[in-house]
Formats: sequence, structure tokens, C-alpha cells
Amino acid sequence: MRAAKGERVFDVFNSLFMVLFIALVLLPLASVVATSLVSAQELAQKRFVVVPAKIDFTAYHTIFENGSIIIDAYLVTIFRVVVGTVANMVVTYFLAYGLSIRRLPGRKGITVFIFITMLFSGGLIPYYVLVGSLGLMNSLWVYILPVLVSAWNTLLLRNFIMGIPESLFETAEIDGASELVIIFRVVLPLSMPAMATIGLFYAVGHWNSWWDAYLFVRDSRKQPIQLVLRNILSVSMVSINRRGGGLQGRQIAAPPRAIQNAVIVVSTLPVIFLYPFAQRYFVRGIIVGSIKG
Repeated sequence: MRAAKGERVFDVFNSLFMVLFIALVLLPLASVVATSLVSAQELAQKRFVVVPAKIDFTAYHTIFENGSIIIDAYLVTIFRVVVGTVANMVVTYFLAYGLSIRRLPGRKGITVFIFITMLFSGGLIPYYVLVGSLGLMNSLWVYILPVLVSAWNTLLLRNFIMGIPESLFETAEIDGASELVIIFRVVLPLSMPAMATIGLFYAVGHWNSWWDAYLFVRDSRKQPIQLVLRNILSVSMVSINRRGGGLQGRQIAAPPRAIQNAVIVVSTLPVIFLYPFAQRYFVRGIIVGSIKG
């Protein structure tokens, strides 16, 4: 059956709109990558670069040469993402599972208390004092322990677990399954869509975070890539100096704009590559996790 004329016109305009929308999204990304690959001479002639006339890796060589602080920051960020995400998911899962048990005494009160923390906080000064009293200043664990659990992710996973049919738990108990068997062999496999969703939330949060490092970490070898990126973007002329242990302003071979864009590429590529593989879990995890309150 042939499509009506109106449907064909709609398909054409819809396709053109989508092509235009994709171009608007990809053009800034292409410009960032291209700008990181141009020479100082070409960048001085062009304010906006999409396709470099000649590829120049000077900016990447500058930020990675001789054990650069960028490499140290990358390792710190990888440590934070891997260890922090695993710790977050373990704590969140057990807390959410406990709150999903309807016979738990005080369950509603605990849930309300956790929800209130999403609306109010103690503020920056109490937070700073708490971190200092715990001895976490200038430590890698300051990236993990103070943000060990998220109230939003806990409630999301709790709602997901509560959506599992009660008959599954009853059947497992009749078969003689212990609480640990139910936790790891019944609930956990069924909760993998929601676990993948909150895991990606935690991982992206760790990857993008820099504020806690800015407040509590003075050792440049323990600072994550995002804080180094912020420092580079906040100055006009930069150099990565391993011996000095930080960023120093002086004229360098690569133009500052090229270095800034090179660091953006280096810091965002892992998330860009990870997101397409995990995107399908977002809708499943969030929609199913929001069914029950």
C-alpha cells in the first residue's frame, strides 16, 4: 500500500529535521576535536575549525609528555570511578533491599528520612568540618566515603525491587532458601536493569566531579582529570610541568585553545564510548523503578 502524499511530505521534512538536528549536535563536537588537532598558525587564521588543514598532535604531546600530571589525574579518576562505583552499588543495593521488605520495623520512617536528605543538607561548612574530622583531607578516599550512597538512587532501586512479585519470595522461602540466597540468587539477577542504571549514574557522577577535589585535595598527584581540566580552562597560557607538580603559566608550542580542547577530548571520550552500550538500561531501569512509591 502506497503512502499518502501528506505522509511522504511529512517523512521528507522529518528526515531533513533529524539530519539538521544531528548536524547541530555533531558540529560542536567535531569543532572541539578539530581544534585540538590544529597548529598555532592555523588557529591564528581561523576562529572556528571543523576540518583541520593539517593535523598537528602538539597539544596531545604537550599534555602527555614525560609522566604528565594529566596521566596521574587520569589514573586517579579511573580509581575513583571503578572503586567508587563498586562501593556505591554494594551499599545502595543492600540499603534498597532492606527498605523494600514490607515487614521491616520503621521502614516508612527510614524511607522518609532518606527522602528528606534529598531536599535539605547541612551545608558546606559542616560538610568541610566532617571531612576534616574523619581524616579524609588530601586523601583519595575523600572521593568515595562521603558520597557512598545516593538517596535518589536508593529510592529508585527500592521501588524496582518492590515491583518484583511477592510470590517469588514466598516460593523461594518454601523451597528453603535463606535470606542470602534470596538476596543474591533471586533479587540481584532480576534487579540488573536498575543496577546498571544506577551504576552508570554513579560512574558518570564520579567521572565529572571536581568540586570535592578542589576543596579537600592539595596534592596535584591526587587530583582527578576534571579538576585539571578546570585549571587548564581557567588560565590563558598553560604548561603541564611534572617537576613543578602542577600547572604553570608560560608560552608553549601548542596554542592554549588547542590544549584546552585536547583535554576536553581526553576527559570525555570514555563516557562517550560507554554511553551507547548502557543507554538501553536507562529507560528500563527508571520506568520500572518508578512504578511503585
